[in-house]
Amino acid sequence: METGGGGVSGRRLVLSLAMWAGLALVVGGVTVLGLRLLARRWAAGHAADVGAILIAEAYLTLLVALLLSFGGPAGLRDRLRFRFTSVVDIVLALAAWVGALLVGGFLTAALTPLLGQPESNTETLLRQSFDPLFVAVIVPTVCVLAPACEELLFRGALFGWLMRRIPVPAAVVLTAAAFAGAHLLPTLLPVLFVFGLAATLVRLRTDSTLNSFAMHATQNTFAVLATYAVLTQGAR
Repeated sequence: METGGGGVSGRRLVLSLAMWAGLALVVGGVTVLGLRLLARRWAAGHAADVGAILIAEAYLTLLVALLLSFGGPAGLRDRLRFRFTSVVDIVLALAAWVGALLVGGFLTAALTPLLGQPESNTETLLRQSFDPLFVAVIVPTVCVLAPACEELLFRGALFGWLMRRIPVPAAVVLTAAAFAGAHLLPTLLPVLFVFGLAATLVRLRTDSTLNSFAMHATQNTFAVLATYAVLTQGAR
C-alpha cells in the first residue's frame, strides 16, 4: 500500500469548495435566467428537466473547481489519486461494495425503529419524470458524474488532507461520516456511513480514488436500474 495524497493542502480544499459555490451560483443563475427569457413556457412545463439540468451543472461545476484547484487532470491523478492501479484492485473494490451493501442494509433495517423507514432518494428523483431529456441528463449524472465528483472530493481531497494531519483510522471515520452526512438523508445514514467506510478503506489500501469510484458508480447504477424496474412494474 502506498500513502499518496501529497499536495492536498487545506488551502486547496477550501479553494475548491469556494470556487464550486461561486461557479454553481453563476452557472445555475445564468441557466435559470436564460430559460426565463428564452424558453419560459417550456421551462414552466418541464420543471423536472430543468431540475435535472441544474443538478448536472452543480456536479460539473464541482469537477471544474477541483480541476482548477488541484492542477488540472494531472492534479486529479497525482494529488487526488484518480488513477488506475490494477484489475485485481477494481475486483476487490467491487467485492467491498457487495459487503458494504449487505452490512449497511442490515444496520439500516436494525435501526429503522430509531431512524424511521428508509426512503430511497433515487426513487424520489427518478419518479419525477420519464421525459427523454430528463432521463438522458439525470442517468449519466447519477451513475457517472456524481460518483466521480464525490470520490474526488471526499476520498481524494478531504481524506488526502485529513490523513496527513490526524491518525489514519480517525481520518477514515471522519471521511465516511462527512460523506454520509452530506447526503442529508437521516434514515439512510447507516448504509451511507458503511459504504463511506468501505470506499475510504479501498482508497487507503490501493491509493486510488478510481477504485472507490468503481464502487460508487456501481452502487448508483444498481440503484438506478432497480428503481426503474420498480417504477416500470408499478406503471403497468
